[in-house]
Amino acid sequence: MTMTLIVLAATMGNKYGGLKQLEGIGPNGETILDYSIYDAVKAGFNKVVFVISKYFEEDFKTKVSGKYENIVDVDYVFQEVELVSEELRNPKRALLWGSAHAVLMGESVIDGPFGVINAVNFYQRESFELLYRNLLERKNTSYQYFMISYRLSNVMPESGGVTRGICDINSDGELQSVIDRHGVERVSGNPMFLNEYNKWVELDENVFVSMNMWGFTPDIFKHIREAFDEFIKEKGMDMKAHFSIPDFINGMISKGLHVKTIETPAKWMGLVSPDDRIQVILRINELVRKGVYPAKLFEPNLQNKQ
Repeated sequence: MTMTLIVLAATMGNKYGGLKQLEGIGPNGETILDYSIYDAVKAGFNKVVFVISKYFEEDFKTKVSGKYENIVDVDYVFQEVELVSEELRNPKRALLWGSAHAVLMGESVIDGPFGVINAVNFYQRESFELLYRNLLERKNTSYQYFMISYRLSNVMPESGGVTRGICDINSDGELQSVIDRHGVERVSGNPMFLNEYNKWVELDENVFVSMNMWGFTPDIFKHIREAFDEFIKEKGMDMKAHFSIPDFINGMISKGLHVKTIETPAKWMGLVSPDDRIQVILRINELVRKGVYPAKLFEPNLQNKQ
């Protein structure tokens, strides 16, 4: 059975700068994405689909994804602004259409259950194991789609403000909404964000957060396509309108979709700003010291392509 992981990698770094996927943080220059692919393969995924841009395709394949082709089936799809016809969009638009649109690009190469992650997040092994197991067991459950959720205290970077998808979850563990809060950071030790009135609002350390790790079945594509067509009709001329997974999911939940949340105990790592790099390196070295990861990833003994 093919178990696929979609990796959203089409966007370039903005706050951090450059291709975040190329930043070495492991003992032998391994990237955050290297660790994600390593963990995904260990968990059981046997196909990876990268959503990238044609503008850096050669660089990405040479410097990043080429090293995975001996351990897992690798495929590529492309997300570009130009995929929307000119009469439906602002011709000056340069921003890509968002993470839900990126997922839609995988429709032509996926015919089974699949997971979704961002290329620049370090999710850790436990999260991939939960993602794989719940995809595998989905036929024995009452839900088709789910989200791997983190506690806010486990996804706070050392530096500056970040955007976090704050979740509302009911007593049955079903997602009610995901709301992106921008500029989340610690103020006097407490996680807070600036609201639309430029006032600080405190957040609960234990609130659930989406880090864009989702489990879907292929029938999700028709729903994304329908929602994206509506999005383009309404906002295609907007230079900055964004069709994100949280926005799409919120819309579907309002129509009766049930999305389960699966909590992970893992702690997130990411390169939000250059100041984060040293902290990520220290944590990776500690995980290597504990034997969670080998000093060098993708040695021949990991040739377990399924």
